[in-house]
Amino acid sequence: MYKNFGTVFRFTFRNQAGNKGFKALTIVAAIILFLIPVAILFFTTLSAKNSKDKKLDPCGAETIYVADTITTEADFSFMRNVEGEGYGEIKYVTVASVEDALQQIRDNGEKKAFVLEVKEDEKKNISTSIIIPDGSEIKSDQAKNYNEAIDKMSMQFVVAAENFQAKDMVELSRVTDTDIFNAQGWASGDSLSNDKDVANEQNNQRIKDVFAVILLLLDLMVMYFIVLAYGASISKNIVMEKSSKLMDTMLISVKPKTMIFGKLTGVLAAGIMQLMIWILAVILGVVAGIILSEKVFPGVDNTIITFLKSLGALNLFQPLSVVLAILVLIFGIVLYASLAAIAGAIANTLQQAASNQGIFVIILIISFFLVMAKGMGSELPTWLCLFPFTGALCLPAAMLLGSVSTGIAIGGSATIIVLALLLVALSGRIYKAMALYKGTDAGIGKAIKILRTKN
Repeated sequence: MYKNFGTVFRFTFRNQAGNKGFKALTIVAAIILFLIPVAILFFTTLSAKNSKDKKLDPCGAETIYVADTITTEADFSFMRNVEGEGYGEIKYVTVASVEDALQQIRDNGEKKAFVLEVKEDEKKNISTSIIIPDGSEIKSDQAKNYNEAIDKMSMQFVVAAENFQAKDMVELSRVTDTDIFNAQGWASGDSLSNDKDVANEQNNQRIKDVFAVILLLLDLMVMYFIVLAYGASISKNIVMEKSSKLMDTMLISVKPKTMIFGKLTGVLAAGIMQLMIWILAVILGVVAGIILSEKVFPGVDNTIITFLKSLGALNLFQPLSVVLAILVLIFGIVLYASLAAIAGAIANTLQQAASNQGIFVIILIISFFLVMAKGMGSELPTWLCLFPFTGALCLPAAMLLGSVSTGIAIGGSATIIVLALLLVALSGRIYKAMALYKGTDAGIGKAIKILRTKN
């Protein structure tokens, strides 16, 4: 049935994958895709470590004179609890006004003191000002560090400004514990928080919901760009024989359907090989990034790494699901590529092939936006999985996630595979029918008319 298919396939594959541009793009992109997850995981872990270890820089003050115009009895000694060098040793002195504070600093000859003015503005909001005395050793950058300390303790600071005492700050900082029980747990005293299985299940479900959206977007993007990139290449490869003298010889030794299928699969095999190399590069980059981050920053929690490690607990990417998803992905690409093959089979010149690409581009764009509009919810609509052109874009991700039933997965896969094979056969018939056509008005209408005439 497909005599000499291997010859056409190998010839096309070598032409597609053997050129220097293809090799350079594959290698350079693979290196970049390997380094991106390594860099992301490393620097996010570094950021998490810095956030964990960060303490406020010193403000340079040994004494702070507080001029609180709201109340004269406020106690700001709770600010000694700020984590940072020197903050725990600062002495707080309450004064009546900024002028009194500046006078005391001059009289005492203090070089490491400043004034903190606390007041209400016209909107009844608390505002603060730091006044550095003349001749002070405290720099403006150090005073800004104390502003950061106020921001860090903003709630306690506002309450203190309203005349709470230091002992009340302890009460304000008390932790409120909450717990969740079901009816049986309330009677026995066992909360859902103590049930690790329930807690893990709830956490995993949240992770799965987020990951489902990410995976579906990746599936969409991969299909979209592969079809756009390689669809044009397929049309070009098919129409090239028409514009040369090779076609007359090829039609004798190779059936049109075989030639079309060989050209199509040869181009796609190169593209899928390139895609697999890039996916492998990303996976290796993720693994290397996790290992590097944990070696360099042991004990530092990175939410991204925690997320990636939790995938195993979600029962995702089961071997059978992976195999079936790859199969559907490949035939989904073949489905759209067969439309590109029809565009090339109709055309007599490269210019006509380029203008005919709307045959698959329009269908691809409509299907893309249908999936974006209807498929980003918690569940994929059944019709979206069963309709071949939308199923090709979303079904692989759904199968990896296990979010579709076996019946829908089989039904959607079958429609994609059957329609893809039918369109390949149709492209072969069109190619044969248009083989000797030399007119300038080649198009889908002319192709249908010629097919009817030959039948």
